[in-house]
Amino acid sequence: MSSSVPTAADGMSELLAGYRPTTASRGGAVGDTVYAIREAILDGVLAPDVWLREVVLSEALGVSRTPVREALNRLEEEGLVARTPGVGAQVTRLSFEDMSAVYQVRGSLESLAAEYATRQGKPEHFEQFQRLQERMSAATAATDLDDFYRANVDFHHLLSVAADNAYLSRLLATVEVAIRRFGTRSLSPERMRDVLDEHAAIIDAMIAGDPERAGAAAASHASSARTSSLSRLLGRPI
Repeated sequence: MSSSVPTAADGMSELLAGYRPTTASRGGAVGDTVYAIREAILDGVLAPDVWLREVVLSEALGVSRTPVREALNRLEEEGLVARTPGVGAQVTRLSFEDMSAVYQVRGSLESLAAEYATRQGKPEHFEQFQRLQERMSAATAATDLDDFYRANVDFHHLLSVAADNAYLSRLLATVEVAIRRFGTRSLSPERMRDVLDEHAAIIDAMIAGDPERAGAAAASHASSARTSSLSRLLGRPI
């Protein structure tokens, strides 16, 4: 990370205009501020290595410095921000090793989630999975990367919900925050079709009531996603 701290707030207010907290609170001033800064980081608006000065963020988000300070503390705990004593806070940069490790953990956790969801066997969840699959299929046909991305996020969130395990859900939420930083909106049409096939394998196994097969399909999906993301990062197959 760079050791110099910018002294101007050039463009920060404009940059974060779409992230300013509204009257619809997500948990008070601190919760709103955490959400706003986190989303800006995950969307790539606040890029890796960008310095996050309390006074600048306070002005840009229309909140006092106290919730900004607390928000940066929480985001440091999540690994999105790193603080340098006497200097300030910066958006962290994820390495190749970080990406590889996150996908490995995701595979293990989502394998468990798929098994638990299968054992829960709730038809309403299976119907939601199928609707999301249809939505992603339509997005693939239209090469609509944004809607494909949103539906994919919803699919993985639903997997966590359907597992009905609070501890597992909390761990998966942490992993998904990291996954969003890897630029998963930039999928090729071929990879979009592969994702559909991999999701279909998970859904089919869950509906068939086969938790082991569902878990294996989820682990295989995470492995394929890891290979795709790391290959994209390196610019070559791995």
